[in-house]
Amino acid sequence: MKLLIISAGPGLDEIKSIYGHAIDWISSIINDNSILISTCDIYDNSNFDETAFDAWIITGSAYSVLDSDNWISLLKEKIKYAFNNEIPILGICFGHQIISQALGGEVKKNHLGWELGSNKINFNQNAISNKIFKNIDWDDFFYFSHEDVVVRLPNSAIKLASNEMGLQSYVINDLIYGVQFHPEFTKNIMQKYVDVRFDKGIINEHKQVFESKTSHFVISNFINICKEII
Repeated sequence: MKLLIISAGPGLDEIKSIYGHAIDWISSIINDNSILISTCDIYDNSNFDETAFDAWIITGSAYSVLDSDNWISLLKEKIKYAFNNEIPILGICFGHQIISQALGGEVKKNHLGWELGSNKINFNQNAISNKIFKNIDWDDFFYFSHEDVVVRLPNSAIKLASNEMGLQSYVINDLIYGVQFHPEFTKNIMQKYVDVRFDKGIINEHKQVFESKTSHFVISNFINICKEII
C-alpha cells in the first residue's frame, strides 16, 4: 500500500528540535514494512500526484484553514479529488478542518478559545461501532492544540464525537475520517506544546497534561481500514 503523509506545517522549532516532526510520529506508529510511506510538504508549495497513492494522512498545522494561502486552496482541490475518487484520508486537527471546509462544511475560530492539553471526548453510537475507534478507551484522555473548530459538517459527513469545545470527529462514506485531536502526540510532546504556548502568552493557564493511553490506535486503525478497502 502506498501512503502519502501530507505535512501542513513545519512544526514548532522548540518541539521539532527535541522530538522531531509529526511525520516522524505518525510513521513510528504505523511501523509496517508493507506500507510504502511518502511525504509532501504542501505548506511549502510542494505538489504531489493525487493519483499515485492509495491513502492520505493530513497533519496538523500552526496555519489556519481560514488563511488564503495558495497551498491551502490547492489542498482543498486535491481533497475534492480524493472524495470523488474514493481515496481514503485521515485528517488530523488542521487536516480534519480542511477536509470539512473543502467538502462544504464550515470552520471558524472557536469563540471558546484555545483547546490545548489533554481532554476527554463524548463518543456517540456511530463512533462506538466505527472501526476507526477500535480499541479506544472511551474514558481516555486525548491531546489537543487548536483554536479553529468545525462548526458545520459537509452534507455527506456523519458526526462521531464532540465535547464542550465543539466537534471532535466525523466520517464520510466510511473512507474519509477527521479527528480534531492528535493521535500522533505523546504525553511529553503534548506537555511541550503547553509549555511553549504558555511561555509565549498564548494561554494563561498552565494545565496538567494527562496521559492518553489509546488514542494512537486511530492511526493504526486507519491503516487497517485502508488495507481492507484496497
